Amino acid sequence: MKNLLMVVGAAATFGAVSIITTQVHADTSVPVYRLYNKNTGEHFYTKNSAERANLNRVGWRDEGLGWNSATSGKAVYRVYNPNARGGDHYYTLSKYEAQSLVSKGWRWDNGGKAAFYSGGSTNLYVAYNPNAQSGSHNYTTNTYEQNSLLNVGWKYGAVAWKTMGTPAATVAPKKVDVNVTGVGGSEQSVPGSYRLLYSNKAFDNRNLSTPAAIEFSADVSLSGGSSDYENQFVIAGNSGSTSGQIGVELHYQAGNDSNFAQGRINVTTINFPAGAGTSGQQFYSVKTNAPRIANSQSVRLQVKYFTSGYMQTFVNGTLVGQYKSKLVPGGNAYILHDYTNAKSTIKNIQVKKNGKIVNPVTQGSSPLTSQTFTNKTLVAAY
Repeated sequence: MKNLLMVVGAAATFGAVSIITTQVHADTSVPVYRLYNKNTGEHFYTKNSAERANLNRVGWRDEGLGWNSATSGKAVYRVYNPNARGGDHYYTLSKYEAQSLVSKGWRWDNGGKAAFYSGGSTNLYVAYNPNAQSGSHNYTTNTYEQNSLLNVGWKYGAVAWKTMGTPAATVAPKKVDVNVTGVGGSEQSVPGSYRLLYSNKAFDNRNLSTPAAIEFSADVSLSGGSSDYENQFVIAGNSGSTSGQIGVELHYQAGNDSNFAQGRINVTTINFPAGAGTSGQQFYSVKTNAPRIANSQSVRLQVKYFTSGYMQTFVNGTLVGQYKSKLVPGGNAYILHDYTNAKSTIKNIQVKKNGKIVNPVTQGSSPLTSQTFTNKTLVAAY
């Protein structure tokens, strides 16, 4: 992990990492885990750690902690439809609604007792997919996720119940790139400087429904055989070395630290806001529950920056980062950096400005469409 404007040989040391979110009291709340079945499209929610482990063991993807549930309040019931293709679960505050579904062939989960409780000040939203049998309802505290589903045809958009907020911090973040981090995205020798490395740093909630001011995307593959190799796909401002950088990284490092997803290629959001200083405002956030990426597998990377001061990163269409940031374009222009210390191939590069395609991307005076490169930084501008 290193800045792309000036590539230096300072390798980050990875260690304990953190989820930084709303603090809650352990005696009034319990964590609710979220899992995903890729074969049916259903998300499942449980506070039972054994149930979570069993589902993960039989192929459900563990998506981590969804929210904190109150330990008392109004009951939330869970029922199961065995007749839907792949099965389906439904959650409701209404015991009458749950009983009505049971009378039509659904089954009580948890013996008809409360699965969760509604309590707290954080909204949990429900969306409904009328075209699905399994996974027809989605529950989330993330307003961006909710609005994204509604924008592609899901229905309702209502508040389902209240929660106690998002999971509290469990591990301290790690200082990385020590003594090399410059202000707002430039690397130089700055004693005492550092960046922070997080695991699943909570997204900054904001409804980003308008087109991004700038969006870079491409099909990128990463091939390596060492114990530490990476590809960083980054948008930089175009107003000097401190104009900010945002991006998404594919990174392999040997090890078994599950907080950091060592031992496999992981997905990391890069956020170095312009003028951020040298005291940790610049950070990386590993998405440990992102879909697995194999060595040499080509994935679609997207990085977006909005004039409202937010950034987003995507891998194969899945949102992996959304944070406040700042880029200084300079002449309304931005720079694409694609750095690797291994072998990477980049294809189908596309740039959108305010939602409209503005290709070609140029490298010098020539259009850039695809390239395979090793141990270098590919730089292009629009």
